[in-house]
Amino acid sequence: MQEKPIVIHIDIGNQSLTTWVKENKYIIHSELIRYAEKMINEDIDILQAVMVSNLVDNVVFILKKDSLSLTLEKAMEYFMSIEEYEKCAKIRDLEYLLKNQKDEAKNIKDSKRDKRPSKRY
Repeated sequence: MQEKPIVIHIDIGNQSLTTWVKENKYIIHSELIRYAEKMINEDIDILQAVMVSNLVDNVVFILKKDSLSLTLEKAMEYFMSIEEYEKCAKIRDLEYLLKNQKDEAKNIKDSKRDKRPSKRY
């Protein structure tokens, strides 16, 4: 049985959720990258990664394997804008791993289809 990863819970007390998230993009994107790596390495399809909550409400960041490339793209844009090139290199590596996984899955699917007997009429 695969153990579910621990969700990062950030309690911001009585601060505004919107303001805190806008002011702490570095933390959010860094955690999303960390969880994206976990998803790729452990072949997880969906994952609740980060929850930010105040006294009234909460926001949960959920990662899905089929939209992980978009998450990585957004993180890349952010880290490029602040010239955090080590994070950019990490994202590039994760994008490469994700692409390889998709290619492998496609190749397996194609090879199974090629092995099916053809219908003759």
